[in-house]
Amino acid sequence: MRDLLDDLELDLDLLRALDIFLVERHVTRAARRLGISQGAASQKLARLRERFDDPLLVPGRPLLLLTPRAQAIAEPLSRALAEVRGAVRAGAPFIPAESQRRFVLLGNDLAEVAAFPVLLATAAREAPGVTLWSERADIDFARRLEDGTADLAFVPDFLIAGSLQKRALPPEPFVVLLRADHPSLASLGKRKKLTLETYLSLGHILVAPRGMPGSLVDSALEKLGKSRRVVARLQHFTSAPALVAQSELAVTCPASVMRVMSPWFPITAVAPPVELPIDHTSCVWHPRSQDDPGHRWLRAQLETLLRQRK
Repeated sequence: MRDLLDDLELDLDLLRALDIFLVERHVTRAARRLGISQGAASQKLARLRERFDDPLLVPGRPLLLLTPRAQAIAEPLSRALAEVRGAVRAGAPFIPAESQRRFVLLGNDLAEVAAFPVLLATAAREAPGVTLWSERADIDFARRLEDGTADLAFVPDFLIAGSLQKRALPPEPFVVLLRADHPSLASLGKRKKLTLETYLSLGHILVAPRGMPGSLVDSALEKLGKSRRVVARLQHFTSAPALVAQSELAVTCPASVMRVMSPWFPITAVAPPVELPIDHTSCVWHPRSQDDPGHRWLRAQLETLLRQRK
C-alpha cells in the first residue's frame, strides 16, 4: 500500500468527498451533497478505495457499512477538514459583490419557501457570485455546523445543544387549514374554531418531515381518549395546502404554512379544538462562525427577513 502521507495527489477535494461518503453511507445522497452525478460519485469512491487499499464502505441495510479502517478515519478526518476550513476563512474579508462563497442552510421545505425568495433576491443585488444551498436538517445538523459543511440550521429548540449560537424565530401557534369553501366553515360563525366533534369527523393529512411515527396532535387527542382519521401522510408542509385546496381534508400545522402558501391556494386557517404547544424554532450556528465576515453578512440578511415578517 502506498504511503498516503507522501501522496500529494490525494487532494482536499477527494478527502472532502471521503468525509461525505463516511457520513452519508449512501452514494446517491453523497452525490447530491457533492453537487455531482451518481456516476461521478461512484468514480470518486472507487479512487478512494484504491488509494486506501480498503473497501471503506460495504453493503448493508438500509445504509452502507463502514469498514474498521473507515471507522478509524471518520472522526479525525472530519475534525481536520473543519480546521482547514476555519484556517482558510480566518481573517479573510468578505466583499459581497466579489464573493463566490456558497452558504449551506439546513431546514425543511417550509424554511426554503419562506426564506429563499428574499435571500436570493438580496444576493442577486448585493452578492451575485454567492450561492445558497438548502439541505434537510437531519439528526446530524450539529455535527455539520461544527465541521463547517453547513452554515445555518433551522431546528426546533428542544434539539439545540447549549454550545450552539442561536437566533430565536417568532413562536408559532398551530392552526387547522381547510379549503376556503369547506362545508365545515359554515357552522363556525365568527368563532373561527372547530368543535372537537367536527374536527374528528374530518379526514386528516399528517406531515411527518423526519418520518417519525405519531405527532403532537395525536398525543393531545390520546389524552382525551380520542383519535383522528389520518388518510394521507406527507414529508413536506408545502405539499399539504395543494391537497387541502382540492379536497375536504384538513391539516394541522404551524401558522406560517398559511402565511407562506395562501397566495397560491384558496385555503383558510381556523383554531384547533385541542390545546397544542406553541412551536419554538431557532436558527443556529457554530460559535466558530460567529465572527466570520461572510457569516455575519448572511445572518444580517436573516435579520432583515425576520423584521419584514413582523
